[in-house]
Amino acid sequence: MVGTAQAGRELLQEERLSPFVRVTLRRWAKWYSGGAELFWPFTDLAVRFFTAFWFLRSGLVKAADWDKAVFLAANEYPVAWMASANAAATGLAIELIGPILLLAGFFTRPAALAMAALTVVSQAVYVPTTTNLMVIAILIWYIVSGPAAFSLDRVLASGLKQSALPLARPAIAAGEWLREYGAPVLMLLLRVWLALALFAYANLFEPSIALATWLPISIFSGMPDWVAVMFGALFLIGFAASIVSYVLVFVIGAYMIAGAHPNVTLFPFLLLAIYEARGAGVLSVDQLIAHWMEKNILFDREYADIPDDWPHVVVVGAGFGGLAAVERLKRLPVRITLIDKRNYHLFQPLLYQIATATLNPADIATPIRSLFRPDGNVRVLKGAVKGVDTSAKSVSYATDAAHDQVLHYDSLVLATGATHSYFGRDEWGAFAPGLKTIEDGVAVRASILNAFEQAEASGDPERIKRLLTFVIVGAGPTGVELAGAIAELAKINVAREFRTVDPASARVVLVQSGPRILPAFPESLSDKAAKSLEELGVEIRTGGRVTEIASEFVRIGDDKIIETETVLWAAGVAASPAAQWLGAESDRSGRIQVNDYLRVKVEGGVLDDVFAIGDTAGSNGWNGEPVPGLAPAAKQAGVYVSKVVEAELLGKQCPGPFVYKHQGSLATIGRKSAVADFGAFKLSGNLAWWLWGLVHVGFLSGARNRITVAVNWAWSFFAQHSGVRLITEKQV
Repeated sequence: MVGTAQAGRELLQEERLSPFVRVTLRRWAKWYSGGAELFWPFTDLAVRFFTAFWFLRSGLVKAADWDKAVFLAANEYPVAWMASANAAATGLAIELIGPILLLAGFFTRPAALAMAALTVVSQAVYVPTTTNLMVIAILIWYIVSGPAAFSLDRVLASGLKQSALPLARPAIAAGEWLREYGAPVLMLLLRVWLALALFAYANLFEPSIALATWLPISIFSGMPDWVAVMFGALFLIGFAASIVSYVLVFVIGAYMIAGAHPNVTLFPFLLLAIYEARGAGVLSVDQLIAHWMEKNILFDREYADIPDDWPHVVVVGAGFGGLAAVERLKRLPVRITLIDKRNYHLFQPLLYQIATATLNPADIATPIRSLFRPDGNVRVLKGAVKGVDTSAKSVSYATDAAHDQVLHYDSLVLATGATHSYFGRDEWGAFAPGLKTIEDGVAVRASILNAFEQAEASGDPERIKRLLTFVIVGAGPTGVELAGAIAELAKINVAREFRTVDPASARVVLVQSGPRILPAFPESLSDKAAKSLEELGVEIRTGGRVTEIASEFVRIGDDKIIETETVLWAAGVAASPAAQWLGAESDRSGRIQVNDYLRVKVEGGVLDDVFAIGDTAGSNGWNGEPVPGLAPAAKQAGVYVSKVVEAELLGKQCPGPFVYKHQGSLATIGRKSAVADFGAFKLSGNLAWWLWGLVHVGFLSGARNRITVAVNWAWSFFAQHSGVRLITEKQV
């Protein structure tokens, strides 16, 4: 690691900035140039909701009294070129249909255009109000920029752009052009507009009556003149857009609470939220600062432009730990290569729902490349690592059966995960598959569904009994969740779909060698989980070790036999062969022994530049106890290793020994019960189930996966139907 740190310090000091100052500037620059990007989709949804509600409320009132609506159109705000009935009908249609489209983010620009036109007419020929001006400004923003990610327009855009629908391609291309080039210009116009209103309020100039009608002067009521001038100047030059917007929200809010405003509405705050999130636009100090930072601080550039002398960090494995390490390391001036034998990141905690026909594989898997598309210093390789030469500091990997390649590293992070362990009885694998990959999940789904199909076709009562008996070996969280899901699949999801067999008569047997299920949970929660499983009809066999697994039975102990043709393994795991690559120390499960800083132990010392995390590592960072093989533990280790690499790269003090902070354990039992252990706080039943669902949706990668999983769960929950019951195995 000494060589990496030296190269990194020399690189960072080229422009006479200390390493610490430069990276600190980079962190601040990231926030300054786009810190609000993370929250923009949620802000956008809130803005659309309140704007839509404002119109919809008016429309519903008019729809409830059509005669009054016609009277108002004729007398209060007449439109010279339209009959009063036509004007009322047009306005009502806009106020009822436009808000729905705006909220859904569907045909957003046409809807916003119609709503803006209606509001402009109201401002011009009826009573002019500041609220109207704020709404018009917001709607013009949506005409130019369109909605953010949580909208049908954005979801459907790429597909429609490639479709054969007439005008779809040019319309979407025009929208994208407006968003890219028109929105920054609009932000310039909006901030000049706000600056003029502030200067007019501070009496720096006297606007004409016509101009005053279109300036939102009243929202600044109560504000001292010097404060208005200061904010006006900041808007005019476009400096510190986010900070100015935040502060102005508090200032306006304070004067509103003090009663200085004639009308209190949300719309000034919604417009400022847009300004805060989208920036000052073109011809602004912010833009100049952002360009300088992009060139000198941020390091966001194409991979071909990355200097060869940047330290090279190789991360093997795109699980939770590997991704966490890359996510934090990518902001440093380092070249990162992420290698995985698959091209996707898999959310393993929900893999059992693939096996039980609740979710599709794509719902819980995300292409790795899509996660790092904007990060020029991250390279993703699909390949199977074959070995590591620590003396040459190289990793050998194969992209296919005929081509091996070598990759040199300055720092190496091994996050290669684990696979099934049959405790020396590998022949059981042919009869009792486990769940570690998508291929496993699809194969298990096929075996479960085939059992019902074969039972329907069989005329042998004894074989039907075997086919409808499902045995799960191992009662940790995966085993418990599998047992509950299979029981519900049999009794609810496929009920009444078969004619000669009753799926509800299926036996689901959960086998645990220890005295209770969920041994890592408190005994009280284990008991509640057992009760929930029994209510689903699951048979629990504890205190007996499986001694034999064959094609038609499972033997427990010496004499207990359960006849079955479907056995699922959830009893044990073994680490990847990473320890063999390194010739490193390992425990009985093959996990690499690491020191307190997650560096790999070898005979005679440690490898300073090689780290192991997640299921690959045997760390005692949990108050002297082994760190559990959980996703949060792997993520914490990935973040910790990135901090160690960063500290040595920048010449800072290395963080203390790795300490795992347990964030709790969760396990679900079917569609309405779960158990949650957070130490002093324990939860079970329905509330724990909702918490389990929220946590798992939140941990998924990508908005698409979160939305898809939530929709599938809702469909399965309310319709009591699973639509993923596909047997996709190769037919013989």
